[in-house]
Amino acid sequence: MPNATRHTAKSNSGAAGSKVSETANASTANMKTSPRRHEADSEEGPTGEVAKELARLSALILEKAESQDKKLEEIRVSTSATESKLADIANRICEVESRLCFLEDAHRAQEGNPSASKAEVETLRQKMDDFENRERRNNLRFMGFHEGCEEDNAVKFLEEIIPKIFNINFPKGLEIERAHRLGSRPGRGEGSQALRPRPIIARFLRFQDRDRIAEAARKMGTVTWERRRIMFADYSKLLSDRRMKFRECKKLLHEKNIRFSLNYPAVLMVKAPQGPRRFEDHKEALAFITSLD
Repeated sequence: MPNATRHTAKSNSGAAGSKVSETANASTANMKTSPRRHEADSEEGPTGEVAKELARLSALILEKAESQDKKLEEIRVSTSATESKLADIANRICEVESRLCFLEDAHRAQEGNPSASKAEVETLRQKMDDFENRERRNNLRFMGFHEGCEEDNAVKFLEEIIPKIFNINFPKGLEIERAHRLGSRPGRGEGSQALRPRPIIARFLRFQDRDRIAEAARKMGTVTWERRRIMFADYSKLLSDRRMKFRECKKLLHEKNIRFSLNYPAVLMVKAPQGPRRFEDHKEALAFITSLD
């Protein structure tokens, strides 16, 4: 029994020792593993903050990239519009160059064969008008003879009626080369315009006879035939317009009882109290006549 008790005690004491030993070993192991856990915890804290910062920076970079993409798209659109405008300008420049080449060729051709200048054309126009009026110097245009009075023989009619109207004796007789009415014969039912007689134009054989008739008409003032006023003149359109500009001057001279004459081609001679005056410009003549008392 005593031996069994001892053996039991020894075994209990051995178990207790082993438990103490295990406890010591466990605490030693815990002491050894706790620094590692502390180190792991200390490593996990900064790594999370870095990840968050990296995520924020990544989002910012993406946002900036999108903004830059939009700006690049705007630049691309603007560049495309600029290229289109430059292409249009280039086309216009090509067109201008083509026109300049054409103008240069035309200028060289004109230099080789120059056309008449404005002054030269005006000179030629004046010469042609003078030539036309010289051709008409033997002509007189009679207006006022009613239709049919000449009975289809205007030459005979005028040779008989002119000496009676103007009371002129022609020693050699009045000879007219040709005479006829101007314009087409008016038909019936053409209105009031058909009632206006067409003028008769006559070409005299001798210029002196024509001048005698014109001088007699100026002295008579108003020439009438069968209560119709006979007016006559045969000038070119250009000269007629020039002479027509003196109409207001002649009206004022009649009102002031001042003698005057409108000579060929379009020269107004005024017999003013201070002496005769000659005017080729109707404006100067009108200003002078207006100043007369």
